Amino acid sequence: MSIRPRSPIMDAFKAIFLLTALCTGTGFALQCYTCTGQASNTNCMTATNCTAASTYCKTSVLSGGIGSLSAATISKSCESVCVATSLNVLVVSTSVSCCSTDLCNTSGATSIKSGYAILALCLGLFLTLIRNPSL
Repeated sequence: MSIRPRSPIMDAFKAIFLLTALCTGTGFALQCYTCTGQASNTNCMTATNCTAASTYCKTSVLSGGIGSLSAATISKSCESVCVATSLNVLVVSTSVSCCSTDLCNTSGATSIKSGYAILALCLGLFLTLIRNPSL
């Protein structure tokens, strides 16, 4: 039985392979802030290590209001697919924002709020109905 001498080149390749295998696991996973249905962005600052399949940090905001009364809910998550959207319907609005760097979904400020023109239109319609109940 003969023993082959160790090759320094083979040892270097083995070391590089081992380091690559260790580092490509969870070491490079995206980090996002996560929360579900919170009334304040302050409650949405929990940093989470996403799975390897997740490539986006998503922030969803649903808000609504009439005059000085308003409410909003914020949700943040790790996602493998994310489509940015924005929708206003009368006094309710929703938005989804997407980003792809660590902890990039810090703020819920990208949320949209119902436009003042729409609120004024609704208030005007309401006042018209009160003045003319026959309509």
